[in-house]
Amino acid sequence: GPEVAEVLRPYETGAEGTVAFARHIQPDLPALLIDRTLIGRALTNVVDNALHAMPGGGSLTVRGAATPAGSVELVVEDTGVGMDEEALARLFEPYFSTKAVGTGLGLSIARRNVELNGGTIAVTSERGLGTRVSIVLPTVGDTHPVIAD
Repeated sequence: GPEVAEVLRPYETGAEGTVAFARHIQPDLPALLIDRTLIGRALTNVVDNALHAMPGGGSLTVRGAATPAGSVELVVEDTGVGMDEEALARLFEPYFSTKAVGTGLGLSIARRNVELNGGTIAVTSERGLGTRVSIVLPTVGDTHPVIAD
């Protein structure tokens, strides 16, 4: 929704000409039960990583769709350098960085922010092909709310 657009706008302007942005956000997504600051930071972290992974340009696709359980899944996909299994396994460690090879910072902060908000984050990646980050967030009418009262 508007939150995603807000996070992406400065990047779309800044990376014009090198990175092609595509946004596929399902219309009428259920209302998210989120802390905008936390989730905004998490998204910023993920997008930063994606751009670092594409020093020579590429494409960044952001999708948003409702899941069968009533949550919302945001997916950020890049066509960057990707990561091997060792880097993937360490991705969520604090201070872990593969910046030497251009894949950006560890996602420990993004993961913490998403989990504090009752969501989940998962990353799949392949060297030379790119990385896909999936963030599932609770909604107001979620049939499986993660946050207990």
